[in-house]
Amino acid sequence: MSGQMTLQEQLESGLSHHQAGRLAEAEKVYRQILTQQPGHTGALHLLGVMAHQMGRDDDAVDLIRRALAINPNYAEAHNNLGNLLKEKGQLDEAIAAYRQAVALKPNYAQAHNNLGNSLRDKGELDEAIAACRRAIALNPKSAESHNNLGNALIDKGQCDEAIAAYRQAVALRPGYAQAYSNLGNALKNKGQLDEAIAACRQAIALNPTYAKARSNLGIALQGKGQVDEAIAAYRQAIGLDPNLPEVHGNLGNALQDSGQLEEAIAAYRQAIRLKPEYAEAYYGLGQALQRAGQVEAASAAYREAIRLKPDSPGWQFKLAALLGDRSTVTAPAQYVRELFDEYAAKFDKHLVEKLKYQVPQLLLRAVGQATPRRVLDVLDLGCGTGLCGREFRPYARRLVGVDLSPAMIRAAEARGIYDQLITGELLPALRDAPGSYDLIVAGDVLVYVGDLTDLMPAVARALRSGGLFACSIEDYDGEGFSLHSEARFAHSIGYVREMARESGLSEVSADKSALRCNAGAEVLGWIVVFSNLD
Repeated sequence: MSGQMTLQEQLESGLSHHQAGRLAEAEKVYRQILTQQPGHTGALHLLGVMAHQMGRDDDAVDLIRRALAINPNYAEAHNNLGNLLKEKGQLDEAIAAYRQAVALKPNYAQAHNNLGNSLRDKGELDEAIAACRRAIALNPKSAESHNNLGNALIDKGQCDEAIAAYRQAVALRPGYAQAYSNLGNALKNKGQLDEAIAACRQAIALNPTYAKARSNLGIALQGKGQVDEAIAAYRQAIGLDPNLPEVHGNLGNALQDSGQLEEAIAAYRQAIRLKPEYAEAYYGLGQALQRAGQVEAASAAYREAIRLKPDSPGWQFKLAALLGDRSTVTAPAQYVRELFDEYAAKFDKHLVEKLKYQVPQLLLRAVGQATPRRVLDVLDLGCGTGLCGREFRPYARRLVGVDLSPAMIRAAEARGIYDQLITGELLPALRDAPGSYDLIVAGDVLVYVGDLTDLMPAVARALRSGGLFACSIEDYDGEGFSLHSEARFAHSIGYVREMARESGLSEVSADKSALRCNAGAEVLGWIVVFSNLD
C-alpha cells in the first residue's frame, strides 16, 4: 500500500502534465481520480479547464458546474467559470461568477481583474475601474491589471490616467505588445501623435502579426495627415486579420481623405458585411457617397447610421445639410468638436495650401482700415489653431482665444501667441466677459452658426464702447441663412446687417471677397466690420 499514490499526489501528477502541455496524459490522470472518487472537485475543475483548452467549452462549463455543485466555496472554480461564460458571451453570468469568487476569497487579485474586465465590457465603468484598482492593490506587479485599468479609464474619458496606467503596464512588462498598442491609442486621443506612432511601432516590433497595433498606427498616422502611410498600415492589418470590421472602416476613412472614393465605398461596404450594425461605417459610407454625387444612396446610408445610433446629432446635421433642411439653425456642438478634433493636425496645411484660405488676412486688412489703434484687447472667436490670432497678435495688448475643440486649443497653445485660451462654446465665453474687448474676430465661424439671434447681441455686450466686430460669412443669394450640402451655413448680407443693427452694432465696412476654394472653385463671401457705438 505504501507504493500507491494518494489522490492528492495523483492530482499533482496530472497538474504537472497539464502545465507542461501534455493534455492527453493529464486527462487520463484526472479521469482515473474520478473513477476512484466521482465527486473529486479538484479533478472536475481541472478537467473542465482542460476541456476549454481543447475547445470543448460546453463540456468545460458542465464539469466546472459539477465541481461547484459539490463545493460551492471553490473560489478558483467560480473564477474559471466566469472566464468560460465571458467567452461564450454570457456577460451577466460571468460577472456573477467573478463576484462569487471575490466574495469567497476577497484577496483574489486575478478574479478582481477579470471582474473589472467584464464590467468594462458591460459599460459599468466606475465599478470596472474600482475592481481593477482593487486587483492592483492586491498585486501591484500585475501588468495585465494596469492594462485593463487603462482600458476602463479610456472608455471613461480619463485619458491622462489611462496613459499612466498603460505606461505602468509596459514598465512592468517591457514586452507587452497589447499595452503598447493601447498606449498608442490613448496618446492619439490626447493629440500626442508622434508619441502615439512610436508606441504603436513598438507594439508591432514586439508582435509583428498584431493587427490591432497596425490599425492603431494607421489612426495616428492619419491624424498626422500621413494618409498614404495610414492606408498602408490598415492594409497590413487587414492582411493579418481580414475579419476586423473597424479596420476596414478606418481604411475607408483614409481612402476617403485621399480622394479614392470608389475604394473607400468598397472598404465601408466590407466593414458593414462583417458587422451589419456598424453605424460608423454607414456614416462614412454616406460621406463618401455624397462626395461621389450619389445623393440618394448617401441619404439612405446616413439614415441607417442614425437608425443604428439615434443619439448622434452630428450625423443628423449632416443628413439635414444633404437634404437642405431649413429647420436646422446651428451646427451641434458635438459635431463641431469632433470635426475639428479630427482635423486639427492637418488643419493649417489643408486650409492654407489646398483651400487657399485667405480669411485671416482679409479680416486684418479690414480692421486696419477701420481703426489705427494697435493696443487692443482682442477675442478670437472659434480660434482654431490660431491662424487669425497670428495675424492679430501685433494689434493685441491681450489676446484671448475660444474654441470648442480641445485639439484645436492645443494647437493654438503651441503657437505661444495667446494670453488666454478657453475650451468651450462661443456664447458662454461672450456672456462671461461683458464690456471686455476692443475687438472680436470671427474668421470662418458663422458658417457653423445659422441663426444669429443670440450671437450678435452677445457680441455687442462683450464689446467696449467703440469696439469692433470683424467676421466672415459665406454669401447666400436669398433671405436669411441657408444650410448647404457641405454642412456649413451661408448668410445673406442683408440678414447679417439686420441682426447687427438690432443688436446696436453699426456697419463700418462690408467687402465681397473670395474666402477660399472648394473643389477648384472660389467660395464667395463677405468680410464685414461692425462697431459698437454704445
